[in-house]
Formats: sequence, C-alpha cells, structure tokens
Amino acid sequence: MKNIAVAGILLFLAAGIQSCKKMLDVPARRALTEENMWQTKNDARAGLSACYALMRAAMCNENAHWVYGDLRGGDFQSTKREDLKAVVESNLNASYSTMSQWRDWRRFYAAIAQCNLTIAKLPQVTVSDYRYSQNDLKLDISQAIYIRAFLYYYIVRIWGDVPLVTTAADGTIKTIARENWQKVLDYAAAEAKSCIDGLPWRYDGKSPEQQGDYRGQGESHHVSITIAKGMAYTLLAHIYTWKGEYAKALEYADIVINNASNTNYDLVSVNDLTRLDGAFRGRFRCNIFQVDMNFDHAEMSSTGQLEDWTLRDPYIPKRESDIYVPRDSVLKIYGEPHEQRPAYFFTKLEDTYPIFFKMKQINSSVTNPVLKMYTSCIIVFRYEELFLLRAEAKARLGMTDEAQKDLNRIRNSRALKNINVAVTGEALLDAILLERRRELMGEGWYWYDLVHFKRIPQFTKLTQADVDKGVAYWPLSQEALSTNPSLIQNSFWK
Repeated sequence: MKNIAVAGILLFLAAGIQSCKKMLDVPARRALTEENMWQTKNDARAGLSACYALMRAAMCNENAHWVYGDLRGGDFQSTKREDLKAVVESNLNASYSTMSQWRDWRRFYAAIAQCNLTIAKLPQVTVSDYRYSQNDLKLDISQAIYIRAFLYYYIVRIWGDVPLVTTAADGTIKTIARENWQKVLDYAAAEAKSCIDGLPWRYDGKSPEQQGDYRGQGESHHVSITIAKGMAYTLLAHIYTWKGEYAKALEYADIVINNASNTNYDLVSVNDLTRLDGAFRGRFRCNIFQVDMNFDHAEMSSTGQLEDWTLRDPYIPKRESDIYVPRDSVLKIYGEPHEQRPAYFFTKLEDTYPIFFKMKQINSSVTNPVLKMYTSCIIVFRYEELFLLRAEAKARLGMTDEAQKDLNRIRNSRALKNINVAVTGEALLDAILLERRRELMGEGWYWYDLVHFKRIPQFTKLTQADVDKGVAYWPLSQEALSTNPSLIQNSFWK
C-alpha cells in the first residue's frame, strides 16, 4: 500500500496505545489528539494501513522472520557473526543487542494494539464521513481482524503462552498474565472465521464484499497483499494444524485448493519461484499471503530481508555472507536423482561458504555501488506449502493414498518421481517433513516444522529433556518481565 510506512508511523504515534506501555512495555507518544483522528475516510485508510505497516515492521526487524523460523533448525550456519551463531546453537539468553530485539515481543503487540484500536474506531468514521460506507467499514474491519488473528498465531509459535489483548486501550494501567496458547489460538481461529464474510476472493470489484476499485487501485495492486478470503481459510488451516486438529485443518485447506477458480492460486515451476521478478518479487500466483517490499511504493529496504545475510560478491558489495548452508548439507538434503532445486537455490557450491541464492531480488534502479536495495517480499503462505500441509493432515488422518498424491504433486513439479507406495505412517510423515525442508528452505518454516512434527532431538543437538522443559520457545525479554509483574519466564530460560 502506497505510503504504508508513513501511515504506520503516524498512526503508531497517534493512535492511543499508551496503556500498552505499562501493560506490555510498548513505548508510545501522541503526536495528534485522538479527537482529530478517526473522522474521515482517509483516517480509516491510514488506520488500517498502520496495521499492515506495524505487522511488517515486527516481522522484518533485524530479519526476525527468518531468525524465528529458520536459524535454529541448523540448516543455515553463521560465518562470523556471533549473534547468529548463538541463535543456531539455541543460546537465546546471549547478550547481544540483536538478541535483545528478537526476545522482545513489543513490536508484535504494537501491531496488535493498532488492530484493536482500528477495529474499535472504524465504525465512528461512518458517522462523521458519509463517503465511508458500511461496505467499506465491513471490508476494512475484516482485514484488521485477520491481521490480529494472524499475529496471535505467529507469536504463539515463538513464545507459546502469550497475553491475549483483544480491546483497545482505555487509558488505565493494566498487567496481563500469559494465556494458554491453545486458548489464544482458539480466539485467533474464531476471529479468522468471523472475518471471512467481509472479505472478497479477489479485489476485482465484482463481488458483493468489494465493488469498484478498492482504494483507487485495480485488482493487480492487491494480489497476495490485501487480505482476502483465501488468506483467511489458509490461516485457519495453519492454526488447526498447529493445534493438532487435522480434520479441521484439512477442511480449510480443501476450501482454498478447491476454489482455485476464485483465488487464481497455482503451483509454479522452480524457475518461476526463484527468478528475478518471480514469486519473491511478489504478487505471483503461488503467493497466498505476502508482506510486500515494493520499490514503486517506497517499501524497498537495504536491511530486513534475507538477501542481506545470504548474498555476497559478485551480487552485492560484501566479501562474505553472514549465513550459508554447507555443501555437505545441500547434497544430503537434496540427495535424490534429478532434483532440480539446488541449481536454483544455491550458487558457488564449490566454495567454502556456498551462496543461498533462492531470494535475489536486487533492484537495478539503485545504482549506488555501496547501497543495494532488496525488493523481495516475505512469502508468508505459499500454494506449494499448503499442499504439503494438506498432505500432512491426510497422512495423520489415515488417508495415505490421498496424502501421497498431494506429496507427489509437489515432488513431480520438482522433477522427482512418485514416492514409493509402501511409505506409510511415520515414514510418510518423515517424507512430508523432508519435502517441506527442501521446498521451503529459507522461507521461515523449518524450525516450526521441527517443533510441530516433534523432531527437534532428531535434527538438532537439543535433547528431549530440553524440549520437555520448553526449549522450543523463545525466552521473554527482560524489559517485558520487569515492566509486567504478571509475566513468568518460559521454564527452560529461567
């Protein structure tokens, strides 16, 4: 969304989240009086844009999305950065400034607070500005509800039990204890369901939920970015997968896949996934939900994207990558005959530190030899990943043949033969996990998969005793603990 970052900053300063400063240690200062906000259609637009912007800021901060989702799995290794080595080794109490940032959930709660405020305040805009219709209201509130539900799903996977804050700040000082993660996900699921009726399948101006050009932009502007029905159903499939409720996960995954004519989602070749202006450039048919980094909208960045850590000369002016996947690991993970992905995901495999080349969206419009701007989006949910999620749900429900079909569809798209029909039960689940590891490398899934599949002791140096004590979750920041006496540190990190 154009100028989304500016809108996010203004609303973060203006939108009344100071009680969260006491409650969850989110600093805020008012630049505008609340009486001057939430009066016009443009205010409504800015409020919702701030929800998107703060969500993106939380996920991109110090490459947090990949730190949480990939580094602890061990496929990536650090060359020299000690803070990244500490994450790889699950030394999460280490004293680095970046580690303090990653332990801190305040950015996520700033985004949640903005969603709470937006949901509470949008209805009053219809009273003060006749241009803001009931249809606009329902569509905008549905997006804010989705973002809030998504954020709770996101942080539960990182910290486990988290405070559940569902209403806009009222100015009183509160301390809120952590809520059981299953209850938090139940809330997120209910919210995701509640927003579906207010969302279109596509922003083509032809559905009852959205008519004409939304915010003055045609359909192509909104693809994979602006919240739509397919994203909500996909989020529900993921929430129920994390909860282990596989019949429900299958139900919602089926809705998305069976509505391909409505969504336009499709599988893509590995070339289209990785090429310049391909899937990681954004708005591609395999991208269900992405966090955009659009050069045209001044959303590009020189940090906060994985390329900043994985690329080096001759692609960017950097002598050494910060992280890499060792050659032996590449050969082991992608060891089947005819496997296509290594040739697209990696380069310089003969070097000591091969280059992870899956994401390489460097904007050629920036000619400064020192500063390189990356424009790759964060693909949050991808169609190939949803097929693998559905394969897992089917496998766990005893639908072996159907699970194999979904798994084989992804394997065949990567030039691999069908899996042996004799692979069933736990072996089939292992095959699905391996395919997720191969296909989704570097997309922020692997650590969560190890947690969910209960494979941490098998693939890392951590033991089952560590897992039983809570090593899978991140510790809480000292700032959060010191400002909220109701919080209790995760058991492993006490």
